[in-house]
Amino acid sequence: MSSTAKLGRWLAGALLVGALLTGCSSAGAEDQPSGGEKIAANLGALFEQYLARDDLSDFEREVLERAKETGEISAEDYEDAHAQEASCMADAGYDIGYEKLANGLYKSTPHLPQLEDNAENGKQVDAYMTASGECAEGVSMVIESLYTLQQGNPDLLVDQDEAAVQCLRKAGLVPGDYTAETFAAELPNSFSSSPFDPNSDAAQACFAGAGIAFASAQE
Repeated sequence: MSSTAKLGRWLAGALLVGALLTGCSSAGAEDQPSGGEKIAANLGALFEQYLARDDLSDFEREVLERAKETGEISAEDYEDAHAQEASCMADAGYDIGYEKLANGLYKSTPHLPQLEDNAENGKQVDAYMTASGECAEGVSMVIESLYTLQQGNPDLLVDQDEAAVQCLRKAGLVPGDYTAETFAAELPNSFSSSPFDPNSDAAQACFAGAGIAFASAQE
């Protein structure tokens, strides 16, 4: 699965969406989500759940209070959270490329040197992920995760494959009989036999919106 990028802020975004599922679902970690299962009844209920927490930063609480009133996290608040984290990562010495997708989400590609020693490569990836988590804490960790759900998974589906397929169907990239099971089976082969181009902006937006990290081998 060489073309599936398991690195960088986009992966962190995927993990954060997973954290949302863990925090809002009563199912055990070993349980697999069933078709149609939802994270919450609606976004408003999800905002309420997070506002009830006592570990939010002042910034996160202010954003979510506004979202509670309007029914959604504004693009301006998402941009603010993203900019703060991006500035922090730049200050930490990381060169990261950001691409804004069709649904307003950012795909991030860190430019890390390719080292000959695999162990050293692993260490620099670990260091990057640690810095990413620290820069996201209290700024974009909650906001980006909720905005990702809002923009890419408005039905709040627990199953990320199901959410991606729903988006692909709405975009007209796959037929109505294309299933989440088919999607999951084609992912390890980089969607080489799929009816859509996985590197197209529309497909990338669906992947990001579902919290799935995928990048082509040439990236």
